[in-house]
Amino acid sequence: MLITVVERNAKLSAGHMRNMLGLGNQPINADLIDPMFKHHLAMLEKDYALWKAKLFNADGLTVYSTAEEDIGKYNKYSYFHENVAAGQTYSKLVTKQATTMEGETVPRDVLEIYVPMMDGRKFLGAFELYYDITEDNRALLTLIRHGTSLSHSLSLFIMILLLIVATRAGFDVRRRQQVQDQLEEKEMKLSAMRESAQDAIITTNQQGRIESWNPAATRIFGYQEQEALGRTIFDLVRVSKSDHGNDQSLIGFMKNESQIGEGVIEQIGVNREGLEFPLEMSIAYMPLRDQKHTVCVIRDVTERKKSEEQLRLSHQVMACATEGILITDKQERIVSVNDAFTEITGYSAEEVIGEKPSLLRSGKHPEDFFQTMWTEIKEKGFWQGEIWNRRKDGAVYVEWLGISTVLDENGDPSNYVGIFTEMTQRKNQQVELERLAFYDPLTGLANRLLLQDRLEQSCSHARRNKSMVAVLFLDLDKFKIVNDSFGHETGDLLLQEVARRISAVVREGDTVARLGGDEFVVVLRDLNTIDAMEHVSNKIIDAVNQPIDIQGNQCSVDTSIGVAIYPHHQQVSELVKLADLAMYRAKRNREKKICFTDLVEMSD
Repeated sequence: MLITVVERNAKLSAGHMRNMLGLGNQPINADLIDPMFKHHLAMLEKDYALWKAKLFNADGLTVYSTAEEDIGKYNKYSYFHENVAAGQTYSKLVTKQATTMEGETVPRDVLEIYVPMMDGRKFLGAFELYYDITEDNRALLTLIRHGTSLSHSLSLFIMILLLIVATRAGFDVRRRQQVQDQLEEKEMKLSAMRESAQDAIITTNQQGRIESWNPAATRIFGYQEQEALGRTIFDLVRVSKSDHGNDQSLIGFMKNESQIGEGVIEQIGVNREGLEFPLEMSIAYMPLRDQKHTVCVIRDVTERKKSEEQLRLSHQVMACATEGILITDKQERIVSVNDAFTEITGYSAEEVIGEKPSLLRSGKHPEDFFQTMWTEIKEKGFWQGEIWNRRKDGAVYVEWLGISTVLDENGDPSNYVGIFTEMTQRKNQQVELERLAFYDPLTGLANRLLLQDRLEQSCSHARRNKSMVAVLFLDLDKFKIVNDSFGHETGDLLLQEVARRISAVVREGDTVARLGGDEFVVVLRDLNTIDAMEHVSNKIIDAVNQPIDIQGNQCSVDTSIGVAIYPHHQQVSELVKLADLAMYRAKRNREKKICFTDLVEMSD
């Protein structure tokens, strides 16, 4: 009876220790020994009043002992390999200074018990437990030594041992309650996490049927928990036939245990309404009661996919845009540029990221230009205009630049985006068009259109300042002879030289124009006397009358000048026509090379 009670209690204790230490049915080896193992064993030592505990593998090797010197030693005794290895519980009561079954002298009264761990008939290893019964055994030994009869002493011995067993059982009950409380606390925490999780957490049984379903799963798929229970995970995703042959697919994860838990897979989810949406899922299995249950964590990635697509399109737009694009942070430091920026400026992204756009300044704009620009950006959130910048090679170019402010969720500036188009070629074309529109292509002098504009400006100025404007009309005598004798190329070169000579003798603010053929008009502005006009006219005549060498040909022309004066003639539009008429009078009067209109001559 004594042996039966002791062995039953030892088996219960060892079995409880086996479960607490998480040994399961695995072979006993040193890999099981980790800090958590030692922590649990220390708690068991305290609760069961163990003096020592050992753990043997199937070969009798001590893989762990609370006495470190025992680790690594073998139990070579026959009782271990014949009895314990066969599944028998083996025990011995050892008093102080006596020897244990392994031949060790103990300093206390202990109950030494071997409890085998079996997987069916397979021996996995054994616990060797030493119960410290020194205090409890003292009364027992006294009774044995002083007892009046052997039968009385044995009865007391059995009663005390039963008391010891009951005490140990009390420890076991308390320990079990403590473990149960811990498990309940963990379960409450896990339940709270599961209920508050933003991801769907679904568990399935071995047949693939859904066993549990959290609120996030209802939000994502639309099924209430009672509707979802009993369905399979494949009711929630779109699975194509090709998935069956793909180890990375959902089916591959479900069928191939070696892949479960290794990563995240993407699938197309199907909600209660039949609408499809992108999702990510990770799958892991957990063995429970010899069955494999599956845990699926599913995340709806619809919004993330939209953001990724928008980001991809943004990158593609930047990469494909022919306009240069640069983005700065709120401190105006460059954080991104596109390929067109590099092509236009010559700077690579690596060279400009972290720098300020001011490294592109050409020096053509004063500082207040940029102050005004940034004031407008900060007040209005946008600025656009023409700006001159400098390339990496030092070349200056003109661009049309637009700068916009990007605001964060609080309405504060987070970035600035600049988009610019190089205008150098366009600017040159614009200048060329203006030149063709307002200037004579042969001589570079003002044409009739620009002449009229300059004349109106000069007359307005004269009206405000009470001064005069003189319009001089002249053509070249004997030009036809040069043209016919030496050809049109020589005639064109002669016209260019005459234009240069006339321009050289007038003031910078005056205008020299060619109306066509050999006809020229000069506008002298801001005059105070007729004499000043006559002085310039005589200088023009002297300059034109000088012989001209054109490609080795001596050419000689002369000129006559007709003059109209504003404000003597109030009609600005008539001044050129009147000067033209006066010039023909000068041609007829060989003695007088400069002729005024009738009104001027009468005023003289």
